[in-house]
Amino acid sequence: MTTGLSKGTFHGPQPSDLRSPCPILNSLANHGIIPRDGRNITADELQSAIQFIGLGRDATTILVRSAFKVHSDDPSHGPPGSSRTGFRDPHQTNDQGIPVLNLDQVGRPHAIEHDVSLTRQDRHLGDCISRDPVLYDNFQAACVGHGGLTLSVAQFGRFRRRRYGEQKQRNEALQFGKREHIVACAEAAAIQCVFGRGLRYQIPRAYIEAVFGEERLPYAEGWRPRRLGVYMPEIVGMILAVSWFAWPF
Repeated sequence: MTTGLSKGTFHGPQPSDLRSPCPILNSLANHGIIPRDGRNITADELQSAIQFIGLGRDATTILVRSAFKVHSDDPSHGPPGSSRTGFRDPHQTNDQGIPVLNLDQVGRPHAIEHDVSLTRQDRHLGDCISRDPVLYDNFQAACVGHGGLTLSVAQFGRFRRRRYGEQKQRNEALQFGKREHIVACAEAAAIQCVFGRGLRYQIPRAYIEAVFGEERLPYAEGWRPRRLGVYMPEIVGMILAVSWFAWPF
């Protein structure tokens, strides 16, 4: 039972709760920063939660506006204002008529979710929502800085390139082009900016274990949200840095 838990208190999901392929979004739900059951999340709730962990208003506005569009695999023939990168179904609102989405919709095909995940299997090969133990162990092993205690930008990028090589061999139906590469590098950039420490953005391995292993914000390990948010110029620079090491084409 999670009823009565205060906002910010960690509690893992109940069997009926919905979760996404994104460990950070799942962590926000596990802390009650967005609805713990993963259902009926409003745009204001999602934007406030993402800003809470350190992303700036410009970045969160872009992310949330895109997420809350109605999904269509072919927007030119879909509902007005629909988008391939949107998550919502047509007319998906709460009892007050406010647009909402559920966490499991983040994993819908042909939107933001993509093959060559850090810790999830490709859709063609199995479960693309839940953490894959082997992939998670491999991601931990990529933390080779400071005697295996941190993950640098270069190490993150090289791990992404290695993952592409692995999945290209394993998945005959692999869907991962330049668009998916940029999305994947943007995800890595956001992780580096939010959880990285110091001028070189080293992420402590303990943070990786908390977020990706337990889907928990790493307060106990010393993490705190940045005082100054991460705005688009910083994120774009980090995307370019990650892509430099991750480029597989």
